[in-house]
Amino acid sequence: MTFLLTLLVLAAGVLLTQKGIPWLFRMALGICGIHIRTSPVTKKRLRRFRSIRRGYISFVIVTSCFTTSMFLEVLVNDRPVMIRYGDQTAYPAVRDLFNTWIFFKDGPFSTFDRSGDFGIPGDGPLDYKSFGKIVADPLGEFGPIAEGRRNDAKSLEQEISDTQQEIDELIADGEEPEDWLIEDLQAARIDLQKLRGQIAELGAIEQMFASGEASIIWPLYRHGPYKNRLDLPGTAPHGPSLTIPGITPRYSSAILLGKNEQLLGGRPTYQVGAVDGQPLEKGMKLFVIEGDTDEGISDVLGILLVRDIHPDGLQGTAEVLSQGEGKIFPEKAQLVSRFLETWEAPLGTSDSGIDVVPLLLYGFRVSVGFALMVLGAGYIVGILAGAIMGYYGGWTDILLQRFIEIWGSVPFLFLIMIIANIVDPSFWMLVILLVVLRSWMAITYQIRGEFYREKARDYVQAAIGSGVSDFKVMIRHILPNSMVPVISRAPFSFVSYISALVSLDFLGFGLPPTDPSWGRLLNQGFQFILIYPHLVLLPVMALAITLFLVVLIGEAVREAFDPKVFSRLR
Repeated sequence: MTFLLTLLVLAAGVLLTQKGIPWLFRMALGICGIHIRTSPVTKKRLRRFRSIRRGYISFVIVTSCFTTSMFLEVLVNDRPVMIRYGDQTAYPAVRDLFNTWIFFKDGPFSTFDRSGDFGIPGDGPLDYKSFGKIVADPLGEFGPIAEGRRNDAKSLEQEISDTQQEIDELIADGEEPEDWLIEDLQAARIDLQKLRGQIAELGAIEQMFASGEASIIWPLYRHGPYKNRLDLPGTAPHGPSLTIPGITPRYSSAILLGKNEQLLGGRPTYQVGAVDGQPLEKGMKLFVIEGDTDEGISDVLGILLVRDIHPDGLQGTAEVLSQGEGKIFPEKAQLVSRFLETWEAPLGTSDSGIDVVPLLLYGFRVSVGFALMVLGAGYIVGILAGAIMGYYGGWTDILLQRFIEIWGSVPFLFLIMIIANIVDPSFWMLVILLVVLRSWMAITYQIRGEFYREKARDYVQAAIGSGVSDFKVMIRHILPNSMVPVISRAPFSFVSYISALVSLDFLGFGLPPTDPSWGRLLNQGFQFILIYPHLVLLPVMALAITLFLVVLIGEAVREAFDPKVFSRLR
């Protein structure tokens, strides 16, 4: 069911990208009184771009994935899309989505849901997972709690009865009971009254859940990029639970036979033996678990790496790669190569225990969004500067060229590192820094050359001679005929900006530590490359596939917009 819903979401993303967004864009321009007319040559170029299948399909994939990623809060999140309890209804994931979209305002929608409003006593924040468990099995979840409260009430009633009997005996003997004894009796009666009220409240709440007046709707994937997976046994990071060829090992089990006296590389070694006749393999990682794989693993005590194998393949020597602080490997401890269920953590977790799946997906959105912001802002500034240089020429051109040469000699990477050491750069600060320091300069010279060439054409001279203002000549006449190099260069600039963000995050000078990032995940992977190589391979694969698709788009755009293809002179 989840797989079908995922396919449905992807199909909706493609439909929204190919049909919905263009329609909304045209409608918005029409409301503003702007009507875009496409020239016959441009139509031919667009048809040629669609005919280049590798580039067009890559364009559909990248744009559809990015459009879908704009709704990740309601697709991949540890907060539910909707919760309902009686008349109370909340949409936590939808609020997160709108808070992300309205980025220019700090938290316009509150993300706090009070426990008491949704049937769980208390004034603290609502635990959505506990709420979901109660919705799934109200009798099983409330039964032990209600039984415990009833037992507490019986104990308190017996205590009140004993205290009252003691007071009655003292009065019968003509003695005055102590004040503290009377105070204890009064306090116990008050506590019993409160406890009975709680039992009645729990009964009413249980009835609400059991009658179906409480419900919860979860996203497709119930883990987000900001919350640790404390529900998993052992310590982070965790390996992928999904079988991935070349990344995850086959399932194997073994047993700890005893500790050796000799050390290997300064680390203790243990003798391990195969179970059920499965031979051991050199280089195999084995997790020392506490508990049983059938009844559930309670903890992971450490990791062993098989170094030597006996000729029969059923015994070997393993060194300790890691061992939990204060934890001891018991004799005959069970060893397994994998200890998570298949879909428990499909791609594992990071060193802070955050699920890798949302980190990769949110990291894609952050990387592509960052590149789009830098590309758009940088091109606006670069086109404006290049247009002024190419149109006016003379001293204006010379002075701006000298300024660009001086500004371009500034080592922007080192400057960003220095700034990042002084202040923690946010997403928008990095966008501004990259635009100001680098992204606008490369396109400036291309636009300058195009404006020099087009200014000498007869249609431009005719427009100038007819009294059209310089601004209208530049924007209406020259710029539309100078956009081919801009469009052809854009995908390759896009690639460089994604690489720049990943590089800065990898070096620790990029986004804040709480933001999902491919570069930071890659940095963590290098720290655990021997034990958990998936932390390196997965972000590298995501980055490589994204850049490969964008390069294919760039090649197709360059081929489709090649002026020689539609030139009258061959």
